[in-house]
Amino acid sequence: MEIYKYPKSLPRSEHFKLRINGHVVETLATGVADFSICPLDASDFPAQVEISTSQLLNDVKISPHSKKISYTVEGVLIRFVLERPEKLSVNSSGGHKPFYLFATLPENNRPKPDDMDVITIPAGQITETPMLTLEDGQTLYLPGGSVLKARLHIKGKSGIRICGHGIIDGAYYDQSADGYIPTLIIECCPGAMVEDITMVRPAAWMLMLATSDGVTVRNINQIGEVISSDGIDVVGSSNVLIEDCFLHNNDDCVAIKAFHIGEKNLSQTDVDGRRNVENVLVQNCTFANWTGGNAMEIGHELAVDTITKITFRNIDVLHVHGIGAVFSIHNNDRATISDVLFEDIRIEHCYSKFIDFRISRSHYSTDQERGRMRGITLRKIRWTRSTFNSGYTVSMIGGWDAAHAVEEVVLDDIFMDGAPVRHLDDLEITTRYCSQLRLTAST
Repeated sequence: MEIYKYPKSLPRSEHFKLRINGHVVETLATGVADFSICPLDASDFPAQVEISTSQLLNDVKISPHSKKISYTVEGVLIRFVLERPEKLSVNSSGGHKPFYLFATLPENNRPKPDDMDVITIPAGQITETPMLTLEDGQTLYLPGGSVLKARLHIKGKSGIRICGHGIIDGAYYDQSADGYIPTLIIECCPGAMVEDITMVRPAAWMLMLATSDGVTVRNINQIGEVISSDGIDVVGSSNVLIEDCFLHNNDDCVAIKAFHIGEKNLSQTDVDGRRNVENVLVQNCTFANWTGGNAMEIGHELAVDTITKITFRNIDVLHVHGIGAVFSIHNNDRATISDVLFEDIRIEHCYSKFIDFRISRSHYSTDQERGRMRGITLRKIRWTRSTFNSGYTVSMIGGWDAAHAVEEVVLDDIFMDGAPVRHLDDLEITTRYCSQLRLTAST
């Protein structure tokens, strides 16, 4: 078991202390959640986990619930056993921020230290730079314990890789002083790979994949706290794989877009993302959406002809606390959206909207023509409601007019609070210019 050592100036948790197999693991802090990164190999399991807190615990919950973690609470101590690597959220009603445990496998395919194409960020210190980029074939390696406080924009390069258990800290820029500056942009970089890193404290969007085909994002963690802290934005890119990620964002966790990004959207940013989007797979992830945005979003900006073959599969949604939706498609431009699948999704809390599919015009629109939607399926959805949902949580499906409608929406095997949904009215769903909406109840 490897214990990462971080620079002394990095904020530490004031509420949580962590031991795994008797070893103290550093607990770090952001404005909205505290966290620990701990690599565990096969010899560390079963791993004995002990979390101590600064005050007595009430109503402790460990999520995702689908992991079925059994735990005990005694005073200020939470104890449980890990049988395998897990990414978990520990919450209580005592007023603490959540604590995220990122218990992961050791770094895979670690770059060779003498490789001339590897840029290594030193462990145990904070490295600061206003802008960093890569060249063809280069790897940016952040070993455990390293912190890169920077903005990154990589454009027109092939064979790039960003990896390691280190931290990319977007707080080099401050939103109130510097504007909405994104942390990491990968633009027109075929075959790019981003894996294993943790991203915190962004000033705006955290990771943008723009006009880059064949990109893989795997096993990354994000904690975003400001409005517009989108998690992963797929902008005009195709053949994208996003998997095994834990994303806490105060805007969309994953968003599919296609438009020209300029100062209207992000500060000091000019990215032409007007390309059709095809074949995006998001799977085996955990999403925690705070007060802005949606858990899974297609839109708003879709100034291209087609957005097709988009799949979200095996997703745990810990919460959508604000005005957004769990399942969200906002077509504010001319695109035809088709062949969209949300499958095997578990929702532990949402408040305002369950489903929100709309063709509309907004201040995000750039096209005069309105678009269309067809062929959208929600399958094997499990939603646990709170006492506050009744009368407040709704679903909406709406086209623009008869020629720009939402068609062929299938709701298959939907459960609320452990019971199958047998009538659309159970979802408090409102429709406009929507045809062939079908509910298939589970038996």
